[in-house]
Order: sequence, then structure tokens, then C-alpha cells
Amino acid sequence: MKFLLIFLCSLIFCFNAQAGNKNFSGFKLFGSANINNLSPISEKYKGKTPEINLDNGKDLTIIIFSHGTTRPQKKEKCTKSYNKIPDSLRVLANSDNTYFYYLCSKAVDGGKIGSYIYKRKKEINVVLDQLISVGVNPKKIFLAGHSAGGWTSLMMMDEVEKKFNSAIVFAPAFAGPRSEINKYPKWRKEERPRQVKKMTEVKVIKALIFAYEDDRFNRPEELMFIKEQYPNTVEMVSYNCGKGHNTGYNDCKISETKKIIKRYLENQK
Repeated sequence: MKFLLIFLCSLIFCFNAQAGNKNFSGFKLFGSANINNLSPISEKYKGKTPEINLDNGKDLTIIIFSHGTTRPQKKEKCTKSYNKIPDSLRVLANSDNTYFYYLCSKAVDGGKIGSYIYKRKKEINVVLDQLISVGVNPKKIFLAGHSAGGWTSLMMMDEVEKKFNSAIVFAPAFAGPRSEINKYPKWRKEERPRQVKKMTEVKVIKALIFAYEDDRFNRPEELMFIKEQYPNTVEMVSYNCGKGHNTGYNDCKISETKKIIKRYLENQK
């Protein structure tokens, strides 16, 4: 009996270890057949992320999704429920020849405040360059993200219209919650203004932004600078579902959100 328990525990340990070694970066099929031979497929391999390959690139629409960051000093766990692709955004997977690429970031600050955002930009650029190299039209590539992933997508606007079409972001955030502005002033008083300046130095920001009135990081008013500077190319939608920063995953208006997202993508195309 004791031997059996040890054996079963060993199996469970091995299974968990294997699950932990999965690479989450890659295409998400959501039950669709892989008729365009997309690779890599998220969670279907281990180790280093292979370069992207696919068929019929010119016919495909690709959405690159970037998750949030809990602690910038530590690699994010992409298995967490709050790092998945929101259900409202997944509605786009029902469109013909439309696929998601989930980017599981390895970026950490490494002692330099805010540097993980720029490292995440480099990760997105790698994926963009690979997609374009296999024939995907930049006009059919979209960025999407939640929290720090949404913020990074907005910071990518120095490449908009060159490498991608536009972005759909949920609760974009950086530099911690508003309540900690005096506790960690270097983040919200110094680095955030630097990144805001960098973000808004570009010619255009093209984005659909979902912001939440009870978000402890950025409410619509903390993000209004984007809409005010780029009124013709930024659409901002605000809700108060009582779910704060994670409203995108607990959306009380999900049916409406889905319609807004579908309409936005079609208009951008």
C-alpha cells in the first residue's frame, strides 16, 4: 500500500512537472481545425518557442494577445485565469480565417523600473516580424491585451500601420494602483509620466479601449489623455460592473462588449 501511494504521488508529480514545462506562447485554436497548418500551437510543445509557420498568410487575420503582469520582478504565470483571453474577445475566433496568437511573456524588470514594458514590446515585435515574413498582411494583424498587456499594446503604436492595424485593450495599466502613488512614487510619479510621454509622441494611436470606473489602477479619467490627443482614432468604452480591474473577465455587459469588438474589427478591416 505504501509503495502504491509513493508510485501514485510520483505520477502526479511528474504530470504536474510536465504541465509546468508547457510553452504557452502560440496559436489558440479554440476547437477549430488547423486547416492553415498554424504553428506553434500553445501548450502543445515544451522548451523554446519555435518560429511561426502557416499557410495562406494573406487570407488570415491574426490577433496577438498579451496578458497582464502581477509582479514585474517575477515571470508571470500564464496559467492563471486572469491571464486568459477574455471571452468577449474570443468571439472573433468565430470569424472566418481569424486566429489568436497567445504571447506568454518572459519579461521582468531586472532591477530597472518599468523596463519590462520595453522588453514586452520586443517580444511583440518578434511575433509581428515572423507573421509578416510568412505572408500575413499587417492590415490584418491586431494587438490585444489586458492590464500591462494592454498598456504594452498601446506603447506599440510606434509600429501601427506599419506592422499591425490597431489594438483592442482591456483595463490598460502600468505602475501599480493609484492608492500606492505615495508609497512607490518612482513608479507612478516618475516612470508612468515617462511612458505616457513616450506613448503619445507617435503620430497616431488606433485603439479600442475598455476602461472601468471602479478600476483601482486606471479609471477612464486616468486614460482620457489618449482619447483627447487622438479623438478620431481612439474609441473608449467605460463600464462599472463592480468587478474592478478584472471586469474584462467578469463583464456584466458581455453581449454588448462582443458587438462593440466585432464592429470595431470589421470597421478597421
